[in-house]
Amino acid sequence: MKAAFIIALLLQSSAAEAPLSDAAKEARAQGLMRELRCVVCENEPISQSTADIAVDMRRVVRTQIDKGATDSEVRQYFVDRYGQFVSFRPPTDGWGVALWAFPFLLLLGVGGAIGFRMLKARRRDLTPLPDDRGEGMDA
Repeated sequence: MKAAFIIALLLQSSAAEAPLSDAAKEARAQGLMRELRCVVCENEPISQSTADIAVDMRRVVRTQIDKGATDSEVRQYFVDRYGQFVSFRPPTDGWGVALWAFPFLLLLGVGGAIGFRMLKARRRDLTPLPDDRGEGMDA
């Protein structure tokens, strides 16, 4: 009796991780699994996590893709349940725009400050040469 129970559990766990029969759908599912963060693990996508919840999340991704859900619908499903934290991609609206733009603005500001200081130092360090055109030629 115990052996039958163990075999049933093993078959059930392997069925949960079975890839989709359509290769294109499985590729979409794998891509989404790399974009979604495991809510238990530290910054690990559900595609690599071995946590039980990650296994469940992979199953949900495959089920939804198999039912015809779009990538954005699957992402939104997980964001609605776990919050924006579950997505490795920050949103591209509202505060998300500032988050995407911040590194570029920071680089631009640092580059501008360095350029300004170099230009200012260049002007300060230039000393005029003595004018020797008219001196000493009267002999």
